Amino acid sequence: MTLTMLVAAAIAAFALGYSLLCFVSPFGPCRRCEGTGNHISWWDKHRARTAPAAKPKRRIRKPCRRCKGTGARLRIGRRIHNHARRLRADGTR
Repeated sequence: MTLTMLVAAAIAAFALGYSLLCFVSPFGPCRRCEGTGNHISWWDKHRARTAPAAKPKRRIRKPCRRCKGTGARLRIGRRIHNHARRLRADGTR
């Protein structure tokens, strides 16, 4: 096997694995809140690091705006699949 064929096989295996993952589990954890559904603002994180250890401050947790508090987001591959399926459905009507 040449190097080109090996690289093409590796890319095909990765694409097949990722599409299988998107089929089995279309939602992944939100990157902003790390799947918790609550988000701590950057200022509260900074204040918690710089505040003295003797008097810890309460961090303000808000529902994550990116995932709307669910802790899950739609994977990019699934989003592309849904868009392509919608385009095909609209084009064949």
